[in-house]
Amino acid sequence: MAIDRRMNAAFSRPGWASEADTDSGDTLMRHRRWRIMESLLPFDSTLDPLPAWVRTPEQFVGWMSCRIDTAGLKSYFREIQAVAKQTCDLELLRFARKYLSDF
Repeated sequence: MAIDRRMNAAFSRPGWASEADTDSGDTLMRHRRWRIMESLLPFDSTLDPLPAWVRTPEQFVGWMSCRIDTAGLKSYFREIQAVAKQTCDLELLRFARKYLSDF
């Protein structure tokens, strides 16, 4: 599956890094994207918290793909896509569409 290939080459994309930034608008957008991704998880993230090693969206998908099946992943990315459209977040929309194209 193409998702597995992306996990091996995880990288930090602009607008997703979790490090502190001098531009508070960018920082807010990054935190908002991560909160959206975590809030839409199809399982209780309080029982299975996000590990500290997850720093990129690709690593997040790799971690999540170990916990849910392919149908669950597809449904998750459809929800991400819907939220991205509602909030006009093009980066989040690209993220969702990138993985939806693999299904």
